[in-house]
Amino acid sequence: MNRGDRSNPGEHGRARHAPHSVAAQRAGEIEIIRLGEDEAVLFKPAGLSSERSGGRELDSLLSRATARLAWPEARLPHRLDRPTRGVMVVARDAAAAARHGRELTSHRWTKWYFARIPAAGSAAITRASELVGPHRAYLRRDGERARVVRSGGDPSRLSVCAVAPATDDARDCHALIRLDTGRFHQIRAMFAELGFPLVGDELYGGRVDRHGAPARDSRIEHGITHGITHGITHGITHGITHGIDLESVALRIERASGVLVDRLRSHPSRLGVAVQLEHALDEAIRTTVSDAKPDAPQA
Repeated sequence: MNRGDRSNPGEHGRARHAPHSVAAQRAGEIEIIRLGEDEAVLFKPAGLSSERSGGRELDSLLSRATARLAWPEARLPHRLDRPTRGVMVVARDAAAAARHGRELTSHRWTKWYFARIPAAGSAAITRASELVGPHRAYLRRDGERARVVRSGGDPSRLSVCAVAPATDDARDCHALIRLDTGRFHQIRAMFAELGFPLVGDELYGGRVDRHGAPARDSRIEHGITHGITHGITHGITHGITHGIDLESVALRIERASGVLVDRLRSHPSRLGVAVQLEHALDEAIRTTVSDAKPDAPQA
C-alpha cells in the first residue's frame, strides 16, 4: 500500500498524504493516485462517466478500473458528474464498498473542489468574494438538471472556503468549495442560484463564448495536449463539449487508524488556479474538525 507523505493533521492523529500527481502510478488508461489492498484512489478525467450509464456507452472509470486493477467485483462508493474531473475512490468489492458507505453515512469523508466562476471587473470580484461562507438549499432533480426549490427537495450544504482571481483569464475567479452533501449537480445548481453559474456550464446559464463554443475549450484542449494520461481521448473529447472547469481536488477520510488525505497537488488539466487558493486548501485540510458520528455498536 502506498502511504505517501506524512504530516501533522492536528488532533486527529497522523495523516497519510497521497504523492503529487506527477509521481502517481499510471496503469493503462487510468491514473492511480493511491492503491491499497481494498481501495484505489484514481483520477477521473473530464468527459468520462463514473460508471456505465446504459445504452451504447461502454467506457467508464469503473470499467477501466475493473479491467486494469483486475478487480471484477469493483464498486463505486461515490460518483462525479461526467464533466467533473479529479479524485475518485473505487472499492475492490462489495465489502469494501459497504465500509465506505458507513464512512460516508457517519460523515467521515470531507471533499474539496476547485470551480471556475465568472468575475469580470473589480465589482464582480468583490461579489464573488462575498460567497465565502456556508450555503444551504433544497435541490430536486428535474430530468437532466437539478433545481433549487423552496421545499420538498433534498437538503444540500456546501461551504465556500476562499475565492481568488484566475491567473489565466481576467474574467474569471476560482472558488475553493467544501462539499458537505453529494447531491446531483449540487455545485453547479447552487452556484447558478447564487448568481455565479460555472464558466462554460451552458445547462445552468454559464458564460459561453462566440459561436456557441464553451468558454473553456481551448484551455481544456491545452491540458489534454500537454500530459493527461494517454488512452482517454474519447472520453475527454466528449467532455470538451461541456467546457466546465470543476475539479474534485482533495478527499479526507477519518478512520480509527488515522486520517487519510488524498490531495492532487498538481495536474496538467488544472489551469489558472492562484497559489493562494492552493494554500487555502492546505489550510482547510489541516484545520478540518470532523463532525463524524460515533460508530454504531455492533450486534
